[in-house]
Amino acid sequence: MTININKTRLLTICLLATLVISGVVTTMGLLIPGAAQQFDVDVTSMASQFTWFTGGVFVGYILAFFVFDHLSIKTALILSYLVCFASLMLVHWTTSYTFLAVWLALFGIAISVATCGSGTLITQIWSARARQTVLVAQDAMFNGGGVIFSAIATWFITRSFPFSSTYLVIVGLIVIVMLLISISNFHKDLQVEADTSEHQKTEWNAGIILIGISLLLFMMAKISIFIWAPQYVENKFSVGGSVSGQFMSNIFTAALIGSLAGTWLVSRVNVKYLLYTFVLISACSVSALTLAPSIDVILLLAFVYGISVSATFNAYVAFALTFVRIPTHRNIAYLLIMSGLGSSAAPFFSSRAVVMGGEIQTALLFCFVTLLTVIVTLVAGELLSMRNAKVALTIEGAT
Repeated sequence: MTININKTRLLTICLLATLVISGVVTTMGLLIPGAAQQFDVDVTSMASQFTWFTGGVFVGYILAFFVFDHLSIKTALILSYLVCFASLMLVHWTTSYTFLAVWLALFGIAISVATCGSGTLITQIWSARARQTVLVAQDAMFNGGGVIFSAIATWFITRSFPFSSTYLVIVGLIVIVMLLISISNFHKDLQVEADTSEHQKTEWNAGIILIGISLLLFMMAKISIFIWAPQYVENKFSVGGSVSGQFMSNIFTAALIGSLAGTWLVSRVNVKYLLYTFVLISACSVSALTLAPSIDVILLLAFVYGISVSATFNAYVAFALTFVRIPTHRNIAYLLIMSGLGSSAAPFFSSRAVVMGGEIQTALLFCFVTLLTVIVTLVAGELLSMRNAKVALTIEGAT
């Protein structure tokens, strides 16, 4: 088999986009205490400040609908990564708490546009099972990035480096991506496929809308755990950053394994059963975290929680699209936006929960209640969809 070097470079570019965003998302909980200390603010205020990053990601998803109408994927990726490079360097250099929000927002916008561009590139180059494999590889890359960057962040924290030192590693990764983009041909390996669904009407119903809301709530709980669980571990058991780093590493190690196993299971089990299982495990493990009597139990629960968030987004997308007869890109875009909105809301609402409750454990209780609501919306969405399907069958039978 002939190795296509250009296609390999494009594959690497697509996968590294996920690794870059993973480096920031998965280390927030580890880096927030150091950032708060550096800027001389309380931890809840700093956690809220990261809403600018997650909010930027959401805005970037919306901008991506228009950016690629005017710019080629290669140009958009180069510009996005230039902004990513500059914004992370400014995060490292800034001494202003106010401007920190600006640089975090700029990075969020740019990396989400780059991520959307990479996803679009995947659909243009690969099809059928090859496309599914690459998309799953992105999921595994995100979880693998959680393992790698949690370890890197822990190494810097235990040696009293500035919180933004981890971001300098990401900057190095961005430079590699930009070099790969500059030497790659983005037209050579494109597949020419007739698109007959360009003007197809998009189907909407209560089922897919409720599943989107459920996804929003799940992502809000997931990102909130990433933010507050490391600090909860340190405060409750009086341990250092190395232990909370191990906690996060356990989560993403299990998530990496779970994302691979989940892909295999989906081909054999109805995706809704997998999704319900993930959400139930997530709720139970979060509840158990608040009751855990020792650090050893906490570290074991991290593996359980990691499994529950491993391939959940892919499972949500697959389940939601079963509610429409012919899915379109607008259905998928809706799910991406709801996911981004949930992620962007997490720092703000979880911080408010901590302020109102007066202790970090309140954030975990907030996540548990949110996950119970997730289960309710999943069930409600399915019941409404079943009712609508019966009504449709009755109308067809009458005609």
